[in-house]
Formats: sequence, structure tokens, C-alpha cells
Amino acid sequence: MSAIVEPLTPEQGRPFESATNQMSAYFLELEGLLSRIESATTYYQVLGIDRTDPQEKIKSSFDQLVNLLYPSYAVGKAMPAEILSRVERAFSKASQAFGALASFTRRKEYDGALLSIGNKTHALGEPTPSHPQLIGERPSTRRSEAAAVAETDDLRITRMPSHREVYGEFTRVKTGDNRRRCERFKISVPARVTGYDQKSGKWNEMTETIDVSRTGVRLRLRRRVKHGMVLFLTLPLPGKLRSHGFAEQTYNVYTLVRRIEPPKHGVRAIGVEFLGEHPPAGFLDKPWAVFRATRWGGSERRRPEREDRSELVRIEYFDEAMQSISREEARTENISRSGVRIVGTRAPAEFDLIMVNCPRLRFEGLAALRNRYVGKDGFERICLQFVDKEWPLRS
Repeated sequence: MSAIVEPLTPEQGRPFESATNQMSAYFLELEGLLSRIESATTYYQVLGIDRTDPQEKIKSSFDQLVNLLYPSYAVGKAMPAEILSRVERAFSKASQAFGALASFTRRKEYDGALLSIGNKTHALGEPTPSHPQLIGERPSTRRSEAAAVAETDDLRITRMPSHREVYGEFTRVKTGDNRRRCERFKISVPARVTGYDQKSGKWNEMTETIDVSRTGVRLRLRRRVKHGMVLFLTLPLPGKLRSHGFAEQTYNVYTLVRRIEPPKHGVRAIGVEFLGEHPPAGFLDKPWAVFRATRWGGSERRRPEREDRSELVRIEYFDEAMQSISREEARTENISRSGVRIVGTRAPAEFDLIMVNCPRLRFEGLAALRNRYVGKDGFERICLQFVDKEWPLRS
């Protein structure tokens, strides 16, 4: 027996018709943007701005461009594969254009390069005043990323890929500074972050770096991430700071979340370490998993010394709005003036700050999570850093 299909009333059909019209309008606008970027011969044409526009216009134009290239998930999942490849190439050019024009010094050099070549073919590659590069698409070396297919797990990166010394000046550690393997530079460049959630799948977020180095970057994210997550970054990193992909317009690299700062107005500053152009073992099967890297074999990174000490502590977990989530008692495993490691916790899956109270010492301090893991004994450990006061070690 065939099913009876009733026609939609005008009121019922209107939302579907409206959504279809919006989708058509979006793809029409996207096609115009892609065509403009593909035919552009200067950075200004890529961003759709004039050479006399102020820096604020450059940033707003780039933000609008990125929002159009990467729409909501509901719209993005309907995008054909051939359009996705064009979007990737367009983002690469736009990132390079923004990286040059957002900097006053680099913009001045670029303008000088345009003037020096006069009526000749303008450069789209990153120029210098004496030798601008010609337009040319470089072949992409990116591989497809796997979809989420299995349940969460805690995986271990048994060997961190070696970081090739590509520029000696950047790799030297400053005298007396035992915390950084290489120097950090305050460089703000656009970055696209790709991650995976076990329930919702793949996600993307556009942001800008806070600082960069040869081994990693620091950036801000609205999306909540976990210590040990692997994120895929695409950014126009300077060639001198790369360990691969020197011929590519953008740097495509897998990274490991090493540090997460407490949120401010819904945004968290996170520090990630470069893993390389290949993902760690197990990532393609469980891209949302938590990975643990081998410890750094260099000199001790902590400034204050730690001592093994077991103290009973009462801990309370808070969310971003400082609303209490849960409380429990546990014991410290080691302590320093600035931080503590606590063993045997049952910490919530997500929280932002922790209040640590030691009744014996009458100490109470607010701390941020720096790491969490399960030891070989099966007990969870959380590593904390105090944000408002120091632990009284001499007591």
C-alpha cells in the first residue's frame, strides 16, 4: 500500500523555501569571493580593499572573508568537494595577504615592491622590495583527515618527531633561561584550528596567534579543548620557523595541547607544541583521544624546586562563572611554592579553576589546571599552578 503524501500548505512550505533561498544566496556570494581571490594579482585585491584603507579595514575584511569561507556546520556539510578545495586555496592566499598587510612594516615593504615593478605583473607571493615573487600555485601536500570512528582513549606518543634546526638564531636558548627550548616571538598571524569531538565530530575555529616559536605557538580559542588533544593548524608561519613545508604558502602541522589558561570572557589562551606534518600513531582511528608525549629530556623547566610531600587537601572545582561544580578530598604527591600535584582525584570532565585548601597549614589558594593523567597505579593525578598566592613550603 502506497503512502499518502499531503501537499504542504503555504505556511508549512515557507521555512523550507526560505532556507533554500538562503543557501543559494550563500553559494552565489561564495562563488563571487572565490573568483575574486583566484583572479587577484595583489594582496589588496585578495582582501578586497584599497591601498589607502587603514589597518582596521584590513582586519575586518579578513574576518568577513573567513566567515564566508567557513560557514556554519549545517551549511558547510553541503559544500561539494571541488568547492572545498577552492576554499582551501583561497584561505591560503588570504592568510598570506593578511600576514603581510596587517603588519605596518611588512605592508610598507610590500607597497614599495608594488611601486618598484610599475606596470609589470604584480606579485602575489610574499615580496621583498628588491625581488617580488610571481603568481604561482604551489602543489598542496595536505592529506585527507580521518573521521571519528571509535570511542575515546588515552594514547601515548612514544617518540616525539625531531624538530630540524632550520635557523640557528631562533633555536638558541637564552643564557640563564631554563624554561624555553627556543625563543618566542610576538607575531600575530591568522590560524585555522581543526579538532575533533567524539559526539559532534570535526570542528574548525579561526583565530590569531599570540606568539610563535620554532617548536609551537600560543593562541586564543573559544572552543574548549583538553590537555593532550591533537589539533591540526593551518597558518602562514614564517619559513625560518618551520621544520617542513618550506615551499608551501601556509604551514600545515599537527600540534599537541600543552597548556590551557583560565578563560577570560569565554576565550582561553592555549599553548600547543608542533608534532610535525604527520599525526601521531592512533590519531586516525581516534582523533579525539588524549595523547601523552614523552617528557622533555632537557634541564628542569620549573623555576621553584618541588619536594615530595603528602598533605591532606580539600579541593573544590569551579566553572568559568566561578560556580561550584563539585568538592572532594585527596592528597598531594609533590609540592612547590607555585604549584602542586594531587593524586587520587575524581575531577569533573570539564572545569576551569580549583580552590585548594590545606587544613593543617591553614592555606587556601586558587589554582589553574596544567595537566591531568592516570598513572601506572591507576590513580588520576592533576597538576596545578597557583594563580593568587604561594604554598608555604617551610611549614
